[in-house]
Amino acid sequence: MRQTNFIDSKWFAPVVALCVIIVLVWWMFGLRVTQPRGPISVLRAEWITGLTLPSEAKNIRAAAYNQWVQYEVFLRFEAPLEVCMAYAASVVPNVELQPIDEYDLASNARPARKDVFDDFSWFDLGKASNVVCAGGGSSQPRVWVDKTRCVFYYSIGD
Repeated sequence: MRQTNFIDSKWFAPVVALCVIIVLVWWMFGLRVTQPRGPISVLRAEWITGLTLPSEAKNIRAAAYNQWVQYEVFLRFEAPLEVCMAYAASVVPNVELQPIDEYDLASNARPARKDVFDDFSWFDLGKASNVVCAGGGSSQPRVWVDKTRCVFYYSIGD
């Protein structure tokens, strides 16, 4: 009696096809979250955000998620004020930084999906004061600079 192994059996191709379909469906519709715990390196932040950060950035935090067509990316770091302002102008070019009021700060201080991140307290934009802002809109970056604490904030999403 001739023994056949699984690769030669009639089930191999359908099982592989089913596995590929499952992975593709998860990849398209599954929720993927990147949320490092604690401050991260410049390289890790660049990998998460796709941005090139200034070398002076410190106490860097970043997080991102995506599911199907919905995504959001957040970044926060501390640097000298002139670095924050210049970096904001480079991220959102040809747009003037404008003062922003406390109501707008509070409404922009959280992701659209409240349940996606375990800890989002590091994106403390709601506590900022003397803030200038630029950009925004669907799939457009938005930046804030807290001029009092010398903190840069960034978000993009759709």
